[in-house]
Amino acid sequence: MPEQVSIGRGQRQQKIWPIEERMRGDMAGRGYTPLTQRIYVRAVRHLSRHYAWRNPELISVEEAKHYLRLKGKEEISASALTSHSLGVRFLFETTFGKTWKPVSPLRQRMIEDMDLKGFSVKTQLSYVRSVCALAKFYGRSPETVTDEELRAYFVHLKCKRKLARQTVTIALCGIKFFWETTLKRDFSVAGIPKPKRRKHMPVVLSPGEVRAILAKVEKPRFQACLKLIYACGLRLGEACRLVPTDIDSARGVVIIRNAKGGTDRQVPIPQATVSLLREFWKTHRNRQWLFPAQSCGHRKGSPSERHIPLGAVQKAFKLALQVSGVHKAAHVHTLRHSYATHLLEANINLRLIQEWLGHRSPGTTSVYTHMTEQATNAAGQQVGRMMADL
Repeated sequence: MPEQVSIGRGQRQQKIWPIEERMRGDMAGRGYTPLTQRIYVRAVRHLSRHYAWRNPELISVEEAKHYLRLKGKEEISASALTSHSLGVRFLFETTFGKTWKPVSPLRQRMIEDMDLKGFSVKTQLSYVRSVCALAKFYGRSPETVTDEELRAYFVHLKCKRKLARQTVTIALCGIKFFWETTLKRDFSVAGIPKPKRRKHMPVVLSPGEVRAILAKVEKPRFQACLKLIYACGLRLGEACRLVPTDIDSARGVVIIRNAKGGTDRQVPIPQATVSLLREFWKTHRNRQWLFPAQSCGHRKGSPSERHIPLGAVQKAFKLALQVSGVHKAAHVHTLRHSYATHLLEANINLRLIQEWLGHRSPGTTSVYTHMTEQATNAAGQQVGRMMADL
């Protein structure tokens, strides 16, 4: 049995097992911030205290889950409960190497089916989540759900919960895959139509508005990332996951690997943007990510296991938008829409823009032809001439 140690805080001694140091090492190796480490260790201390300061190694997974269920009944904030859950789960899954939630044979088969189809990790998580929600709704295995119950479930999602079309479509695709591929059942029997797609005109910023927003981004890492997104028309995830070697400065292109649809492409990158990225990289010299997470890779030359969080970039853009004086419902993806529109206004060939954006169909790119300033002005003038005698 490992040696027990005690660390005091004023009045009483709290018995803490040396596993704490091992857990801290695991978190440090994964780039967790000191604050996160303290929060997770505190959660493990509370777990040990709940079981009369028992060694955490002697606490079973079921006992830990029972403790978290009791914690959920207490009057604590959602963030505190989440911190407790993540800390305890990190201890058991990462430090102890135990299975927190065993995977059922049915779920494992579905995951294997998706692997064989070449689905991305993000798609697999979405599909599994959809099937789990169906099972939770009926309180039993999804393979026992009937066709009529399946139809009633989607009526519940659409008519009672009034979920967005995209949310219902993801659930439909995930459950349909599970139904047809994993269970080998006919999904058409349920008679569930795919929600009709609504065509929305994307928001587009003028070149001046783009520069006004980017000028208000305070931190260099966010400013470099957002400028790259606009300068190359990248998706947010594509920019955040770039590695330094993806920037080919000699040829003046950035290589986007494993993009949407599992495809690669290359996009021209302005020399000014290359210089900006080069100077930014010198501030961290991380060899794994062009934009490493702040909590790891912040020391020069240190390796990082995580890239910059997508949510952090979105928040930085939102804050800059609020103080920029631009009053449009813009978000990070608006920079990509603006990039395509501005290229069309500069008479860049539509086919080239399609390739640079990574669109499969020319029809997807052609929507921007209706949003250029030239097209709008010409159409407006024509309408003005037609209605002049009213």
